[in-house]
Amino acid sequence: KDQLNKKDIEDLRSWIDGLNAVPIAKKETQSKFEIPANISLVQAIDFAMKRSWSEEGIEPSLNSSDDVFCRRVYLDLIGRIPSRKELDHFLDGKSPSKRAELIDKLLLKNEHFSYMSEIFNAILLGRESERKKSRDEREKNGWLNYLEWVFRTNRPWDLVAKDLVLSRPNEGVESGASWFLFEQKNDHSKMAKITMSALLGKQIQCAQCHDHPVSTEIEQRHYWGMVSFFSRSINVQTNKGIRVAERATGGHSKYADLSGKSYASELVLLGNEPVKEVVGASEKDHSDLYVSVPSKAWFDKKNKEKKGYNLIKVDGAPVPKFSRRQKLIELAFSDKNSSFSESFVNRVWALLLGRGIVHPVDLMDSAHPPSHPDLLQWMGRDFANSDYDIRRLIRAILMSRAYQLSSYVPAKVKPLPQTFSYHIIKPISAEAFSKSILIAMGHYPDENGKFIHVDAEKLRREFAVKFPDLFPEVYSPTVQQALYLSNNEAIEKLFISEDNLTLSIIAKQDSNINKVKESFKLILGREPDPEEIEEGTRFLDRGSESLKQFCWTLVSGSEFRMNR
Repeated sequence: KDQLNKKDIEDLRSWIDGLNAVPIAKKETQSKFEIPANISLVQAIDFAMKRSWSEEGIEPSLNSSDDVFCRRVYLDLIGRIPSRKELDHFLDGKSPSKRAELIDKLLLKNEHFSYMSEIFNAILLGRESERKKSRDEREKNGWLNYLEWVFRTNRPWDLVAKDLVLSRPNEGVESGASWFLFEQKNDHSKMAKITMSALLGKQIQCAQCHDHPVSTEIEQRHYWGMVSFFSRSINVQTNKGIRVAERATGGHSKYADLSGKSYASELVLLGNEPVKEVVGASEKDHSDLYVSVPSKAWFDKKNKEKKGYNLIKVDGAPVPKFSRRQKLIELAFSDKNSSFSESFVNRVWALLLGRGIVHPVDLMDSAHPPSHPDLLQWMGRDFANSDYDIRRLIRAILMSRAYQLSSYVPAKVKPLPQTFSYHIIKPISAEAFSKSILIAMGHYPDENGKFIHVDAEKLRREFAVKFPDLFPEVYSPTVQQALYLSNNEAIEKLFISEDNLTLSIIAKQDSNINKVKESFKLILGREPDPEEIEEGTRFLDRGSESLKQFCWTLVSGSEFRMNR
C-alpha cells in the first residue's frame, strides 16, 4: 500500500538488470553460415539442417519406416489416418520414388483441400465458439468455401492476404474472403490484432498501453498505427453480399502513454515509416473523395460505425480514392516485408514438423529468435520468389530429410526439439482426430472425403471444442479430454454401431492372437510387438465384450492421438 523502501527498489532493479542477459546469450549462439543460392528448396532445407547438426555434434535419427511415413503424411495432408487398403498399397509399392508419388497424390485430393480449409479456418479466425451459430455463420457467408477454393486453385498467398484485408472480392466463391474482417463486427482493434497475428506472425496487444515490455521494437505507436489502418472500416450489406467498406474521412484518434501524455495516432506499420494522409482531419465526407459516387445511405448521419452487425445497405461497397487498407497491403504483403513470407513459412513448418523455426508461431519478434535464422530467411525469399506458391512450399518441406526422420532417438541425451534432428511427436488436430477414429472403426469416405453413414461434422464439432489447439506451446492433455474419449456417448456409439466394419473383421479372426494383430493393423497401422500380443491376448480372454473395450483402448490411447 505504501512506497517500497530504497533497499527493495535496488533489489528489484538488480534483478531486472540480470534478466537482460538472457536474450542476448541466445542471439550470440545462433548459427552463421551461407546457404548456396542456386539450389532447390528441398536441398536448402537439407543443407541447413545437416550443417547445424554438424556444428552441434548431433547425429540425426534414421529415416522413418514406410508405415510410419504413410500414416504421418496422410494425417498432415488430408487429416486422417490411411485405411488398411491404402496403407498396404503404399507398403507393397516398389518404386524408389513412392514417397514423392504419395505426397503428390495427396496434395491433389479433394480431402486435402477440405482439410486445409478447416485448419486455416482455425489459424486465421480462431476456433469457432461452442455455439453452433458461429460455425453456421462462417459456412453461410462462404468463408469455408473460399478457403477450400484457395487451396484447390493454389491461390498465391499474397493474393489471399490482400483478399482478406481489402475485402473487395469478385462475385462468387471469392466473396467469402470478406468474412475475415466482417466477423470482427466493426471492432477495429480486433481487425488490427488478428491481421498482425494471423498474417504477420506478431502479437501487438502488449503495446496497447505502453511500448512492448520484452520486444522493444514493438512500440505503442505501432499498435495504434495498425488500428488506424482499419479505423475507417465498416460492415455493409451490398447487392453482391456482405463487404467491409471504407470511409474516405475520419478515423483520427489519440492515445495516451502511462504518464498520461497523449499522441495523435499515425498510419504506421512496424518496421516502416508513417504513411502521409492526403485527406485532412477536418475534411468532411463527400462523394468526390470516392472512386465512384456512393449511395445516399452512405452519408446518412444515422449510419455511424458501431461495434456489432450494424449494417448499412448500399448498392456497392464504397471505395475511397485514398484507402488506408490499400496502403497497409502495399506495406505488409509485398516482397519488401520479409516478415510476411517468413510468417507463412514458419507456420506451415510448424504444422508439418511439430514446432516452428520461431516458436511460438505468432511471436516472431526479437524476444523469440529463430532456431535457424539463415534457413528461415532463405525460405522466406524463395517463397516470395515462387509467387507465394503454397503447394510447392508444402511439398518441399514434406520431401526434406527433417520431415522424414524417425521420431526414435538412439542417443542417451535427447537433443532439444528445435534442432529438428528427429521427428517431433505432435498431437493431431481435432479434425484429423475425429476423422481418424471413423477410419479406425471402418467408416470410409467417398472420393470427396464425405462420410455416408455417420455424422462426421457433428463429431468434428465436438472434437474441435475438446481439442482446440493447433500449435500448443507445450502439449498437455487435460482430464476433460481423457474423460471425453473414455466415457462419451458419441464415441461409444461408434463401437456398438452395426456399421463398424473394423470390429466385424477382427471378430472373424480364428484366434485371440490374430485378433490382437488385426486390431493393431487396422487401428494403429502397425504390427504389435511380442509384449503387446501377450497383454492383448490376455485381455481378450475375458470374454466377448472385451474386443470392443480393447479396440476402444487403442483408439483413446496416446499413440493414436499423436502423429509420430
